Amino acid sequence: MKSTYHIFLTIITASLLQACAVKKTSTVQQDAKIDLSAVKIKLQDRKVFTFEKEGVFFSNNFPSARVNQLSKVNDSTFNITIEPENRPINPSAWFAFKVWSKNKKNVYVNLLYPQDKHRYKPKITTDGQQWQTLEEVKVNKEKTEASFKLQLSKDTLTVAAQEIISSNQSYQWMDQLAKNYTLNKTIIGRSIGGKPIVALNSTKSDGKKVVVILSRQHPPEISGYMAMVQFVETLLGNSEMAKKFIQNYELVIIPMINPDGVDEGNWRHSFGGVDLNRDWIDFKQPETRAIRDYLLQKVKAQNAKVYFALDFHSTFSDVLYTNDDRPDTNRPGLTNIWVKGLHDFEGANKTAVKPSGNGGNVSKAWLGKVLNAEALTYEVGDNTPRPYIKQKATKVAEVLMEELLKK
Repeated sequence: MKSTYHIFLTIITASLLQACAVKKTSTVQQDAKIDLSAVKIKLQDRKVFTFEKEGVFFSNNFPSARVNQLSKVNDSTFNITIEPENRPINPSAWFAFKVWSKNKKNVYVNLLYPQDKHRYKPKITTDGQQWQTLEEVKVNKEKTEASFKLQLSKDTLTVAAQEIISSNQSYQWMDQLAKNYTLNKTIIGRSIGGKPIVALNSTKSDGKKVVVILSRQHPPEISGYMAMVQFVETLLGNSEMAKKFIQNYELVIIPMINPDGVDEGNWRHSFGGVDLNRDWIDFKQPETRAIRDYLLQKVKAQNAKVYFALDFHSTFSDVLYTNDDRPDTNRPGLTNIWVKGLHDFEGANKTAVKPSGNGGNVSKAWLGKVLNAEALTYEVGDNTPRPYIKQKATKVAEVLMEELLKK
């Protein structure tokens, strides 16, 4: 087995060569030196897979790509092996690749999972903005193989398990958000790979009452990230209620907790090979430590209370994981009121609620136990319609503001 250092050097060398030779690929940029000793996962070999005779080209040389192996079956059929960064791991079998051809051509792709199962319907895009779900996908009985047809041309086609939102795209959104709404932007720490962990906070209140929003602890959880964006933009919006809310409450947003995992195309883990949302007791990872230290320092320095905290995730279908009710939080009963507002909006198809206790090693448990916040995890379904995600996120943001603004 190659050492992590050797793998890293191979990736950098291949990336530089491909960047010079092929315009259709881009390399992942590091903002600081990577801590190689802390990398506990198997990194991918980033490259362009060239099939010159067939005139077909694949690439995993871009942020969020995942292709572990690729081979030709015949002149129009290709096998792509998909494996996780390490094990044991949650079954979130992420894949992403780019493909193009010299001439218009149909190709057939088989996604192979040697030890895992297919989860996500492939989505395709030519511009990175408009994504279309491939409906005609054949999955075998064991779910270890998924096959589909692609229509290729000289224009690059991106195929992925979900819409791709890389760390750089998230950082760009943060910059625009900070500019539009006069937010402070603070680099509170760095990931193992040297990428910034960024916190944004609003500045128009006295900082005594705080709401905390977290996202992207798990790389593939795009639908949760989408809900977070809409939720935050509603809280910061131009409605009279939003303006009043920001004058009375400081909003703290940490949108990209696991940038390394996101850009490596990981299924679940960080470069440390761990689930960051199971590190909220020991805080062994730099990403979670940075958030803990930042929030504790802020609360102490401002003599503040965190009234509500929401961590956005994704899973197979919409679920709310709540803490057990406590009479001594900074706003007792707020979670129940917030959930009722969501359920009233949803009608008959209500999001499931699963209390999971206050003593766990996940973010909501720490936020409740240590900061006395009303805290919960909002899991958005993988296939929840994107317009409905926005509608629900808007509604629950309005419910939160209305309740917190009551005397």
